Amino acid sequence: MSDIPDTADALVLQFRERRVELHLRRDEDDIATLLAYAGVGPQPDKSNVQGPYQRLDQAIGARRAIARQLQSQGYEYLPDEYPQWSLQAQRDINAMRNIKSGSKVDYRFDPKDVFLDW
Repeated sequence: MSDIPDTADALVLQFRERRVELHLRRDEDDIATLLAYAGVGPQPDKSNVQGPYQRLDQAIGARRAIARQLQSQGYEYLPDEYPQWSLQAQRDINAMRNIKSGSKVDYRFDPKDVFLDW
């Protein structure tokens, strides 16, 4: 069983023809999201998102645990394999960022919201 690195780089695992890629992306406020893709061929047929993680090392730990679980099921970690679904991961994280920015709440205190000026 190959050792899974504790970096933020994408991981590629494979079992027979089935490929799994685990990507980490961070927001502008350093919140990390784990994106997982699986499939056979040029496009993934399954995807999953996990997070948000307040710290990058939490996301890396979760990703390492998932990769080790996949290894125990027969998947091989391919450290020299280039991740082919990075663009899909970037599209998905951008879509999540757009949803997040469209639903921001203004939590700042404004005295005129409390004190009526009559």
